[in-house]
Amino acid sequence: MVSRAAAFFEFVRHFARYAYYVRVVLVGLLLLIVLGGLAISQLEGIELGQAVYFAFITGLSIGYGDIVPGTAWGRVVSVAIGMIGMIFTGITVAVATRALADLAKYHREHPQ
Repeated sequence: MVSRAAAFFEFVRHFARYAYYVRVVLVGLLLLIVLGGLAISQLEGIELGQAVYFAFITGLSIGYGDIVPGTAWGRVVSVAIGMIGMIFTGITVAVATRALADLAKYHREHPQ
């Protein structure tokens, strides 16, 4: 039987391998979220750090509500950030699912 720690690190190894395959897409999506934060900063007149924080909170569907867009264009950019965040989350979940499936298959074929 494999220890929990060993299984976890094996999962992380599989996850990293599959994440490496889609790294350009993941980095591109993160860059789009940061650029959305830059746009929010300009449109809403808030500090860049707060705007990037807002973009990631929006993109990850957390939405604390401490910063809200006040302009129509700010709201449009916020919706776009949310959609980009959904794609990012979906790809991350797909990579994790594939890594977990491979790990389970390996342990079925090679019982210890």
